[in-house]
Amino acid sequence: MNKLIAVTIGDINGIGIDILIKTWKEKKIKNFILITNINILEKKLKEKNIKLLLNLVNYEKNKFVYNKDKFNIFSYKANSLEDNTYKSLKYGNILCTNKKCIGVITLPLRKDLIKDKIDKNFIGHTEFFQKKDKKNNVNMILFHKKIIISPLTTHIELKKVSKIISNKEFLFNQIYNLNKCLKLDFNIKKPKLIISGLNPHAGENGKLGTEEKKIIYPVIKKLQKKDINIKGPLSADSLLIKRNIDKFDCFIFIYHDQALIPFKFISQFSGVNYTGNLNIIRTSPDHGTAYNLLGSSKISNKSFINCYKLIKKIYKHRILNGKT
Repeated sequence: MNKLIAVTIGDINGIGIDILIKTWKEKKIKNFILITNINILEKKLKEKNIKLLLNLVNYEKNKFVYNKDKFNIFSYKANSLEDNTYKSLKYGNILCTNKKCIGVITLPLRKDLIKDKIDKNFIGHTEFFQKKDKKNNVNMILFHKKIIISPLTTHIELKKVSKIISNKEFLFNQIYNLNKCLKLDFNIKKPKLIISGLNPHAGENGKLGTEEKKIIYPVIKKLQKKDINIKGPLSADSLLIKRNIDKFDCFIFIYHDQALIPFKFISQFSGVNYTGNLNIIRTSPDHGTAYNLLGSSKISNKSFINCYKLIKKIYKHRILNGKT
């Protein structure tokens, strides 16, 4: 009972709920709780002609009423589908913070719908949990088998990246905390890091931009003095060559698409998005709502299953390293 995993509903009109049900019916996951308004879920199941034995787990004498043979739901009041999505994140965070669940898997959602109808300041899952945890720095970490990739900036406009990384304290803290996370959550004793530049060919010694020389390199030297094993900045287009994959533990990119494009090609949508440096353990599948795949035989649950496995793995590592 103390090793339950929370699953947020995401966009109930997307493929997330189908993947969850498929995975549960195949008996590839257990000990999880779906966080959703139960009436909204029942309506969706009726539309899809899906029959499930549901169990409402909400507290009875401050304990979950969990049934291992049924599909377990944590329910609450919700005024709309978007409200249901947003509150699911809130309760997922609460259940993990209160140690009712060991981690949370966040199913894909539509950011634009949340911004338009619920919270105009909503940016994404990473930033939502960062705010809830009151952390100045968190890390988006992309995990696939033995490959770990991390962009230093996340969901921001490309034109703002240079300005943000010009804050050397931000840059230092992002990498310093990433190194700490690799030790704690991935149990890598002495992480070997490699970082890209911002500009093509890492600026070509200042000919294609000066961010590498003036900002990134000085921060790297400072990190090295803190006994952090990091190399770079190197050209982003050659960071993930086989020689480097065999040599380094984590590949750091400066901005979102530098990291996500090669990662999704390598993982083929079976990878995991993990938020590092949170008090809770949060993972998310490496795909979106994918309305176009609804009802298709092409839907894969590999990424979701890997999210589930990574939570259990990190939970064990945190116990091993004395932090749960």
